[in-house]
Amino acid sequence: MQFKNQIIAFYEKICAMNFISFEDARKKAALLGKHLFSMKEFDLRGTENLPPESGIIFIYNHISNNPIYTLKDDFQITLDSHFISSIISQNYYKKPGIRVIRHSLDNEKIHLDYYNLFNYIRVYSKDFIPNSVSQRDLDNSKKKFYDSCRSVLLKKENLIINPEGKSSTTKNSPSDFKVGIFKMILKSKLNPLIVPLVMVNFDYLHSETTYRCEIKKPFKLSEKINDFENKKELNDFVISFQKEYSQWIDTLRKATSSHDAEIKLLIEKKKKHLQKENLIIFYGSSTFRLWENIENDFSPFNILNFGFGGAKIEDCLKYFDSLFNDINPNGVVLYVGGNDFSLNYTPKKIFNFIEKLTVKFQKKLPECKLFIVSIKPSYHRFKKLKEITTLNQMIKNYSEKCNKIFYINIYDLFIDPKKKIIKKYFLIDNLHLSEEGYAVWKKEIYKSIFKVFNYF
Repeated sequence: MQFKNQIIAFYEKICAMNFISFEDARKKAALLGKHLFSMKEFDLRGTENLPPESGIIFIYNHISNNPIYTLKDDFQITLDSHFISSIISQNYYKKPGIRVIRHSLDNEKIHLDYYNLFNYIRVYSKDFIPNSVSQRDLDNSKKKFYDSCRSVLLKKENLIINPEGKSSTTKNSPSDFKVGIFKMILKSKLNPLIVPLVMVNFDYLHSETTYRCEIKKPFKLSEKINDFENKKELNDFVISFQKEYSQWIDTLRKATSSHDAEIKLLIEKKKKHLQKENLIIFYGSSTFRLWENIENDFSPFNILNFGFGGAKIEDCLKYFDSLFNDINPNGVVLYVGGNDFSLNYTPKKIFNFIEKLTVKFQKKLPECKLFIVSIKPSYHRFKKLKEITTLNQMIKNYSEKCNKIFYINIYDLFIDPKKKIIKKYFLIDNLHLSEEGYAVWKKEIYKSIFKVFNYF
């Protein structure tokens, strides 16, 4: 009931506010939505896939609310779409986006009054068409939909839309995809980026689940369809895309906070490197996992990438024996500790875990050289910068006292002369590295490795 009370408070605050414009209403609702969803930790994956600029189309599978969260007159604050507006569009683009919603029925005054505040794009949904609406009205509505969407994209706003026309439970999602959205994209002649969002668990009680959303890689419709005039090709794409979405939903629905599945894949990957010479293992969080050219970047060394998403030091300790059994690398590059700040651990506690991990390396692989990369500064963890610098200094001091442990300082390289974080080194999520950021890491890490292994 605590979450329902917060939904009620959210709705009442919106209705009581005076807005200077539709944009002001959308933005303030998104900021209130961010507060609502921050009541409990949610699971947002794939922020590294977000395009750098707005003017994109977010497509999502529409999940029903839990009936308990229904307000008066059967009105619902749709949780999944509000999540997209506040946690994704507003948070990363400073724009809450324009949603496409169905027309209200004659008896849905609250639905009408609420959404009239935001000037969203209205469409007729098959199961919600008033008797008074004629075929001509439907045709005119479709044309207005096409024109409105094109206008939104031309203004570099984000468009938030689901291709189903109705909602369903996580278990039954997705409903059948309709071609209307994709026809609109073709008719716009703008060829915008489409960003698929996979939504699960928004139909469950907030207290009994984790709301999850995964951002998939963006694409353009022109990459999927050769002939825009070929209706069969468009229909075939929509059918294929829905099947792919079903697989994404099923995978995310089964997801847990455990990294077991990802670790199994890394163990399989390890088998191909058991006998390789000059082996360097990169172990740690998604900064390593997302390093696409890591093998080529550190040639002629043989590179085994043990990076996994969201890795915390306790995870690295947990999976250490499974990953480092029966393998004998010359060196290990370690990047962990940043994610641990999300647990509100102190620098001292995080350092103690790092020290414990280094001891395991020294016992298991006594001849192995260990390179510890400093925690990077980022605007995503801007409030933790002082603690990050404290932790980095502790790691540096520790490495200077230890044999075969080497500290790599990238923190200072990410700060400009005005003491500001260099934004171009990051993707739009202000956490994961851009190509320029990886170039800095490559140069600094390679320099440290080559200095120690000076035999090429």
